[in-house]
Amino acid sequence: MMRIMTQRAKKLGVEIMLQCPVKKILKAQGKIIGLVAEDRNGEEIQVRAKAVIVATGGFGDNPEWIKKYTGFEWGVDLFSFRVPGLQGEGIMMAWEVGAGKSDMNMELIYGVPGMDEFPTIRGVFRQPSDIMVNLQGERFINEEILPNTTFTGNAIARQKGRCAFVIVDNGLLERFQKRGLDVISRVFPIEDIQPFHQEMEAALSKGSKDLFISDSVQGLAEAMGVDANGFEERIKEYNDFCKKGRDELFHKNSRYLIPLEGPRFYASRNFPGAYGSLGGIKINYRCEVLTDNWEVIPGLYACGTDACSIYGDSYMFLLPGNTMGFALNSERIAGESASRYVKSE
Repeated sequence: MMRIMTQRAKKLGVEIMLQCPVKKILKAQGKIIGLVAEDRNGEEIQVRAKAVIVATGGFGDNPEWIKKYTGFEWGVDLFSFRVPGLQGEGIMMAWEVGAGKSDMNMELIYGVPGMDEFPTIRGVFRQPSDIMVNLQGERFINEEILPNTTFTGNAIARQKGRCAFVIVDNGLLERFQKRGLDVISRVFPIEDIQPFHQEMEAALSKGSKDLFISDSVQGLAEAMGVDANGFEERIKEYNDFCKKGRDELFHKNSRYLIPLEGPRFYASRNFPGAYGSLGGIKINYRCEVLTDNWEVIPGLYACGTDACSIYGDSYMFLLPGNTMGFALNSERIAGESASRYVKSE
């Protein structure tokens, strides 16, 4: 897609200047008049323009902004993707010329930190037949939603310590091995769980502090730092639900009610993650940038995740690729709007 658009731009005579970051948007008499950039040699470049479009990808690589504007502390209670260079400079430059602030959130998912090279671990600990508890040892969701990273990430973000534990036992693992996983994720398409034990050993040998193995429920609770009495009671209660075939707390589908009876138990500590940041610049339906008083700043436009606040704090999971869809279409709208504005001026 980028290759095709670049070829088209060059055919139209567009000059593309790489390694020339913009440093400032210029404004005079209430209108945008251009920008200031810096080339790879450190020389200042001034560009005169009737319209400027901000499309810098948000602030997902800026831990200070993440903490300041969303309340998460990267590396402590948030382990999100950090695309290098997405520092929020475009948002800041828009604010400097009067842009209003929109809601600023992280595009939440969840997972176990440091598991990128261990796909089987990720797959096993995201199954509806698993059980999830918080630091109090309490269940707080219907585990059928575990494959839905957005819903689960938001639920975890509202727990003590912004973390939660997913538990399986050797009996459930044997069931997965014989019958297959409950759900095969399109993102993590794991079908064979044979590598699970090998991956657990490898991750633990590398110093993972978020994976736990024990030969008793009590021992697992102590390893996880979970309230042991509450945890044991909840496991007993859950196993009773499984035997009855009815989850009296969250009404999990009976097909996923498999008792956890050991003798060996495995757990993972999960934290919120995120695909990136959302929001920062207030815009209207034409992607024109607005002030805090909802007044249009003539000649200034914003699109993509710099302006995307349509989800609140929840990525619209039912429509995969929705962030990319918003980026592509808001960029198209911003371009069309800017073109009409330039011609009218």
